[in-house]
Amino acid sequence: MKFESAILQKISVMKKNFFKTFVAILFFAFIIPCFSSCGDDLDGCGLTIVVIDGQSKERVPGASVHVGIQQGDITRDGITNSHGEIYFFFKHEAIFDVTASYGEGIDKKTGTIRIRLKEDQVISKEVPIY
Repeated sequence: MKFESAILQKISVMKKNFFKTFVAILFFAFIIPCFSSCGDDLDGCGLTIVVIDGQSKERVPGASVHVGIQQGDITRDGITNSHGEIYFFFKHEAIFDVTASYGEGIDKKTGTIRIRLKEDQVISKEVPIY
């Protein structure tokens, strides 16, 4: 009888230790990600350009986009996706001229805007083309 009682007591202690360990693991598994800020920092400046037709207000897929500083060598070029959008990333704040164009010759439509990028933010701007 003493032997069974001792075994039951040890099993009871092992269950309590297992439960405490399990709860501690769950606690850290759910709490630590809440305090982690690794994924929250952009560490630069994001820019989303949406090219729209100035008359119909529809998005323009396949438009050419040039982002640059007038007297500098920091530039980005690209083509809008099927939703008329294009994304850029810059390491530092700056003021850029954005030029969008679509078509060729007499049917070519263009538009220009000036934007200011801010650290750790994604700026979204529409560029109407006429």
